Amino acid sequence: MIEKIRKVLSVEEGLKVEFKEETGGVPKNVYETVCSFSNSFGIKF
Repeated sequence: MIEKIRKVLSVEEGLKVEFKEETGGVPKNVYETVCSFSNSFGIKF
């Protein structure tokens, strides 16, 4: 599992990866980001 996390962290942001930094809990815009990624390829939940 640690190796998978390192692999994800080693890539740059793009269409499938975006990093968020927060020290006080989950930021409100993280939900918008997740929805954006979910909808970027026409995926429906």
